[in-house]
Amino acid sequence: MSLRCLFIVQGEGRGHLTQALALRALLARAGHTVPGVIVGKNAQRTLPPFFEEKIGAPVHRVPSPSFVADDGRRGVRPVATLWNGVRHLARLNDRLDAIDGFVQQDRPDVVINFFEPLAGLYYGLRRPRPPMVSIAHQYVFLHPAYPFPPGWPLSRHAARAFARLTAWGATRRLALSLYPLANQPAQRLTVCPPLLRPAVSELVPRTEPFLLMYLLNRGYVSDVVRWHKRHPGVTLHCFVDRPGAPPVERYGDTLTIHALDDQKFLSLMARCRGVVCTAGFESVAEAAYLGKPVQVVPVERHFEQHCNAHDVEHAGVGCWTSGFDLDPMLRMTIQDHPPADALRQWVSTGRRRFVRAIEEAAANSTSASSGPPVSSFEVAAAD
Repeated sequence: MSLRCLFIVQGEGRGHLTQALALRALLARAGHTVPGVIVGKNAQRTLPPFFEEKIGAPVHRVPSPSFVADDGRRGVRPVATLWNGVRHLARLNDRLDAIDGFVQQDRPDVVINFFEPLAGLYYGLRRPRPPMVSIAHQYVFLHPAYPFPPGWPLSRHAARAFARLTAWGATRRLALSLYPLANQPAQRLTVCPPLLRPAVSELVPRTEPFLLMYLLNRGYVSDVVRWHKRHPGVTLHCFVDRPGAPPVERYGDTLTIHALDDQKFLSLMARCRGVVCTAGFESVAEAAYLGKPVQVVPVERHFEQHCNAHDVEHAGVGCWTSGFDLDPMLRMTIQDHPPADALRQWVSTGRRRFVRAIEEAAANSTSASSGPPVSSFEVAAAD
């Protein structure tokens, strides 16, 4: 049976957006449709044009709380972020009414939430009929074996509480991880590999003499420019969201700043010597899948990014530094780097996991006594 799968996606960064694109491709191969997409709107960021071009469904924006950047557009202001969330609570019923209107309009069989907090609040408070499956890397924070960085006890508690909030009322939580961990049925937690776009697996990696960079916050561009001035012989291509800036801006002969462009970014990733980025999960997973060494710089005062940075070293795919000194990356490019075979094999197992989990959630919601269906994905993807 073809399922109607409504997406609700957090608009912070590009990771959740590209995961939504990847899952839509898997669902289409399985014969399922995405009638609409709700994106939690972040006033500080623009929605990358590539998302609306490729998602293949109407995109509805709903204002949603998000991290508040400091004045330099570098780190997170924790108190302002908390106040921003409280301020949004005053309009919470309006936000939930908007989501409910789109649910009624699109009549989904299942809702898939990519870590948008409004989706958890909608399910926890309104209890709508279609089941919800929540997908994010952050759900691995709920796993007892996850290697948190030392210290940060309050931040650790807050990160887990926020992850539970976004999945409030979810039938299943799919936790994305760079490496396998045991499932936790009591928590409705299933560990899955990174959810990478088909375009990534189609790339043929090779090595050309340049480094690729992705910055979550535009305030770090000045750091990159300073390092470039000290190392003008190193060619850098840097991608960052800078509203109002030209699509391409060059600093000398060897530093190019690009607006977000998924095709250009992936093409350069396949050819670069290594990837330097703020510590988002998706960029790391894509680079590691292609066998590229990774150096991550966690966004200041952003606990999730510090967790991801620690996990990069735990997984053995690269290193992390507190600033944009790229000397560690230059050293990694002249060393042997572990092959990507283990991660590629782990990712390959996910092609069936995701669709099967969604189909089971839909089946169990219509009949508690019926078992999980035979996955139509296994028929469509018999390759």
